[in-house]
Amino acid sequence: MRYVLFFLILIQASLGFGQVVLGEMQSSNSSTIADSFGDYDDWIEIHNPTTDSVEISGFILKDQLDTWVIPAGDPITLLPPNGRFLLWADDQELQGPSHTNFKLASGGEFLGLYEADGTTVIDSITIPAMNTDDSYVHCGVNWFQTSSPTPLTTNDCTAQVESLSIIGNFSVSSTMNGDLHIEIEGANSSYYAVMIFTVDGKLTREVIIPEGITLLRTNKSTRGLYIVEVKHPGGVHSQLVWLN
Repeated sequence: MRYVLFFLILIQASLGFGQVVLGEMQSSNSSTIADSFGDYDDWIEIHNPTTDSVEISGFILKDQLDTWVIPAGDPITLLPPNGRFLLWADDQELQGPSHTNFKLASGGEFLGLYEADGTTVIDSITIPAMNTDDSYVHCGVNWFQTSSPTPLTTNDCTAQVESLSIIGNFSVSSTMNGDLHIEIEGANSSYYAVMIFTVDGKLTREVIIPEGITLLRTNKSTRGLYIVEVKHPGGVHSQLVWLN
């Protein structure tokens, strides 16, 4: 029971429960929304789902190569309850506090939001390759690619019912030996690509697995928190998993 409680507390802290979350992002924007300069740039939405205001200045965003600190000194970084803040990932940070020093890769990449210490993860996601004007939206515990972006408004998760039916029953868990138990039922593909990332975006394992219940050996990976991503014809599923 003590171990289970510790596990739940660790996962809660890692997911940023009670804090802000990554809400939606677009890595190839040609017509969805323009910034104040009239540019259609990549963007990242940060959402405050809590009932309290949250100051996000000092928080850190990291992609595969770059690190950027949300500047202080501007009232727009104080997110009201259920507020949303749009960051322009345009590599033009001189344009203001909502413009980062990096762009998002349309071919897919890791993105993490960290506390000011640069190591405590608030939220993180591995963005898949996306078509122009598609976005990646946060819906409950899952993420989905959609052709109907909703920047600065509530994510439309009802449009993802078809994707959910394609995925079928999906779960990832860790065995006592530190291996991954991956269960995919009721889906329509004969194989899936599984990738395991550290929470800072380092790829540690990539393998193709067959449909069904599969025990994936992790080559005795160091125990800790990992991002497990499964790609299949219906989309991408990402889940945080603690490896024993």
